[in-house]
Amino acid sequence: MKNFYLDEKSFIETIVKFKIFDKNCETEIKKRPLFFMEAELSLLEYMIIRDIVELGKCKGDINFVYILIMMFAAIKNGSLCIDIDQNRFVNRLSESTKSEVRKNLADFLSNLEKGNYQKVICIKKDDKVSALPLVFDQSKNRKLLYFHKYYVYEKLLKKRMESVLVNNRTFKKEGIDYLIKEIYQPDSLIRIGDKKKPLIKDDIQIKAIKLVLESSFGIISGGPGTGKTSLMVNILRCLVRSGYGFTAIMLGAPTGRAAQRITDAVSDNILSIKKPSKEDLSLLNLKGNTLHKLLKYNSFSNNFLYNSSNPLPAEVIIIDEVSMVDLFMMEKLLGAIDTRKTKVIFMGDKDQLPSVDAGAVFKEMVPTNISGKFADKIVVLKTVYRSGESLLQFAKSINRGVFPEFNSAVFEEALNSDIDKWAFVSGGDKDQLKKHIRLWVENKYLYNEKRSRKNYKDLIKEAENIDSNKLADSRFMEKLLEKIFSFIKGARILSIVKNGVFGCRGINYFITKHISEILDKDSIEDNVFSGNIIIITKNDYAKELFNGDIGVIIKDKGKNYKAYFPKAGKYRGFYMNTLLSWETAFAMTVHKSQGSEFDNVLLILPEDEEHRLLTREIVYTAVTRAKKSVIIYGTKTGIKTALSRKTDRDSGLNW
Repeated sequence: MKNFYLDEKSFIETIVKFKIFDKNCETEIKKRPLFFMEAELSLLEYMIIRDIVELGKCKGDINFVYILIMMFAAIKNGSLCIDIDQNRFVNRLSESTKSEVRKNLADFLSNLEKGNYQKVICIKKDDKVSALPLVFDQSKNRKLLYFHKYYVYEKLLKKRMESVLVNNRTFKKEGIDYLIKEIYQPDSLIRIGDKKKPLIKDDIQIKAIKLVLESSFGIISGGPGTGKTSLMVNILRCLVRSGYGFTAIMLGAPTGRAAQRITDAVSDNILSIKKPSKEDLSLLNLKGNTLHKLLKYNSFSNNFLYNSSNPLPAEVIIIDEVSMVDLFMMEKLLGAIDTRKTKVIFMGDKDQLPSVDAGAVFKEMVPTNISGKFADKIVVLKTVYRSGESLLQFAKSINRGVFPEFNSAVFEEALNSDIDKWAFVSGGDKDQLKKHIRLWVENKYLYNEKRSRKNYKDLIKEAENIDSNKLADSRFMEKLLEKIFSFIKGARILSIVKNGVFGCRGINYFITKHISEILDKDSIEDNVFSGNIIIITKNDYAKELFNGDIGVIIKDKGKNYKAYFPKAGKYRGFYMNTLLSWETAFAMTVHKSQGSEFDNVLLILPEDEEHRLLTREIVYTAVTRAKKSVIIYGTKTGIKTALSRKTDRDSGLNW
């Protein structure tokens, strides 16, 4: 069921046509249609609201209808419940709706106290709840209203996590200093970056390694450039040296792309060592897996092979990008781990965007003031190894909700700014946006005369003159693809939204119309042309292509189109008609960009300055994708809105 994108009249007519509410409610809808439209609920969700209202014999109770709409809207924004304490609830609303909703909420709470909703709302007592659609939990000075499913899964997750903490074991500390000293010997150091500089010994990273070796549970959080990847590999090196075989270790991540990055990271880091030991080389056998693959998801039964009755056969489990793991997946994962036998390590960035689906589990584990049940099990990495002090300070400022003083830049000047610079360009109308997108494309891919090397267009033309069967098979051809992918990694447009002119789909449509004529005049399909940058949108395990993998289409001499993808230092090509699911990726959403890095980023803010996705976390995530420069394109009001909002997701997970 799609969301409503109708004018007010059509919206009201649709609601009335499907008899979702009775006449009293329909009268109220006609008074306040925007309230209902802004919730962006699907027709199915409105029908569920109708069914709950009918089950509770509450027809005509507009206060209850309002609460149910707000609950669905909250779930869409990632909350597990809504806190219906009057002050906390109303303070999150816009000024124009506060007074009216305050009265609706007061009336609802009064009716709840009178027992008017006993057929549909279970009031929790002694952790026992009956099988009604909603659960009301009033404890610890909070008034939380859940849909039953979310309440049950939250309680299950709490139980699983309690098991992790209760069964947390400590190990002998003797020998740990020797292991750490061994991996930091000159010939044993991991070498990082393009110049393969030896990894610096960092006190906080040493603390993280000791936490993992001394305990059966640990949490490591760190922003971009803080060395999480190399730290993970050094942890693995210490583990295999201390007696854990590589066959007893499992590596997981929430997405296929993130899982592949783990595999590549282990390989790249181990192969960077001058004299790797046999224990180091054994780690080359490790592969990252999605959580679904790790737990062996069965689509037929909609369940997992590994669960509380059949736990994962591992002595060590490391999960990366945990900030992207939602409530339901976290519960399934913890339920499949025998915490009496298995060491568990969570890694991620607490300040990044939380999961797309419900919950902000990792963020709640790592509070700002590092307190609570996990306090002695958390290490937060602080040293940033990535060069670029200006961008680093800019990201930190955004994370605090403060946008530095600035003057709006001219787009052409911002395009050619120095390394380690950021700029804000005041956005205009759709035509102005298209003009600036065209300038970006020409600067980054086509005609930048300042580059001493060949531009993207030249490299694509060179690749077209090579037999596609040889393109990825020789060192010369690999070098050519490396140069092409250096352009692909060099620039990316990020958008907050997916649809519309200011969304990635609209931007990609405009770019392909402009660039396909220049790169490939012979193309007969809109998106299949030589030089098109694409992203895989569905895991294809047979080809080892994963959601989020970036590739490039190249036409060969016989005018056959293949897409090439980098894999563990090599390149693999696939004919376009064999790819399951993909789309153009000159622009992508900030959510899709998580875990990736680009030299230069252009962040496009939505036209709607109050868009619900405008938050501090989404701007921080976008800015921290850039290694060299960032341009933010939008309005001062839009950026002010974003930085004034934190992603607050209601839940009862107060660890």
